[in-house]
Amino acid sequence: MDPDVLKLFQVMVSLVVVGLGGYAGLILVTRRLNKGEPPVAPEELEYLRDKAEQVDQLSERVSELETRLDFAERVLARPDESRHDIPVGSN
Repeated sequence: MDPDVLKLFQVMVSLVVVGLGGYAGLILVTRRLNKGEPPVAPEELEYLRDKAEQVDQLSERVSELETRLDFAERVLARPDESRHDIPVGSN
């Protein structure tokens, strides 16, 4: 398997795991608030905010990787002679 595809898969799995963890935390907070239990401790709230930010960052990263992968697939699908027209390293 191509190492880049494997890396993309690892990032996507990480995003799902972090997202599910953050979602579960938000569900617990919501249940706690609905039951009239004591409010969430500031440390817990900060932790959940950090997790939500990590999910956002990973989502952006996966989106960028998907774009790059789509581009690479299109380039590789072209005949060899048409690949020479593509600029290299134009970040």
